[in-house]
Amino acid sequence: MTRMNRGGFEVSDIVKFKDNALKHSFYKNQSDEIKKAIEDLINDGCALRVKNIINNHPAVMGAGNSDNTGLGVQIEVCREYAPGRFEASGVLVDPGMLEIDKVYPNLTTVPDKFKRKEKINIKPEEVKDEEGEEVPFYSPKLNTRRSDVGGKMVAGDRSLGNTNVVIPSAPAVGQADPASYTANYLPKA
Repeated sequence: MTRMNRGGFEVSDIVKFKDNALKHSFYKNQSDEIKKAIEDLINDGCALRVKNIINNHPAVMGAGNSDNTGLGVQIEVCREYAPGRFEASGVLVDPGMLEIDKVYPNLTTVPDKFKRKEKINIKPEEVKDEEGEEVPFYSPKLNTRRSDVGGKMVAGDRSLGNTNVVIPSAPAVGQADPASYTANYLPKA
């Protein structure tokens, strides 16, 4: 299937309603519930995606039938709340009511209703000493570099002194050269 034999649309196209969509004959012939659903999609401000393309006259003999590719289609349109997150149900509309919203190669535009108007700049504050608090175990100062010993938080050795520490060790007994020590375990050629 291609764009030109499916009413000019493909599944997952980003679309918008034409300016005269509410004057279309398809819209005028619908029930009040469907009219309201279409108006909600127009006025909602969310990005709209093609969820499904449905033939007006489906083929009887399966997908191989050339009758299945006619222009008699309806487009199921749904809201997109976030990239890849669509509304579960859509509304069937005539392809003449829609046009493709050309955003390629960019991402979809963020609807105005999801943009925050205020710009908040949070300034960092110094953490207060909480040793005198009623619930001291929530204090980051009291939990950092401490160990729970017998139910009490005790200061432990949790800091790096930036000095080299000599690790006590002894070489293999009787072997001054590590290569000769390892040579005892290697297979002889």
